[in-house]
Amino acid sequence: MRRGWRIVTALTATMVALVAMAPPASAATVGLEATGGTLIPSGGPIFGIYYDFGPADEEAPCAKPSSLQLDTDSPAAGQWALSGTTTQLLRLGTPPAGPWYQLDHTIMGTGTYSGTTSPYSLATTAPWRLTFLTRVYELDAGCEKDVQKCVIAARVVVTSGSYTGTLPASASGDTMTFSGSTNIAGGLAFNTSSCAAPWVAFNGQHATLTNLTLEVV
Repeated sequence: MRRGWRIVTALTATMVALVAMAPPASAATVGLEATGGTLIPSGGPIFGIYYDFGPADEEAPCAKPSSLQLDTDSPAAGQWALSGTTTQLLRLGTPPAGPWYQLDHTIMGTGTYSGTTSPYSLATTAPWRLTFLTRVYELDAGCEKDVQKCVIAARVVVTSGSYTGTLPASASGDTMTFSGSTNIAGGLAFNTSSCAAPWVAFNGQHATLTNLTLEVV
């Protein structure tokens, strides 16, 4: 657990540095919403829990805004930088029962795009790749964050990525899609810190990212 704490702390510092990092030269900045995709431990969901980036559960007690944003530059073979947070609300159990939990997935990454027409090819660059730092909270009766249950970190190396739309000037409705794995050189399996059960079971698990889809708003 001590090693996991050190890794999560280091990744937290890394993500703070990324927030402060200057965007690409001549950057165009747009907001994003996560509309689909999953990040699932390689052995399958843990106690039914995995990262779901799709639309919120219809039974969710409230909606939470996204703060994701994308910075892109020119020329056609340019750079991109992704930062911000998207939120997942869930309950545990089969069928789901008990309190609701809020998973704030802060996603940071840098990479390149190439091509002259849509869809453009996306790749991630070292050392950031796609880094996920997730804080898990139990929600109170007013749908506000109450008790923090866990901090989970992971880093995905992208094996396929594409951008459908116009670059470098992104427009509403454009989409970027990523798939990849933590179990590739440069990746990092889930590491947990200050976690209660069942969240601590994520620790040490590799995961597969499938079709994380982000839409420009």
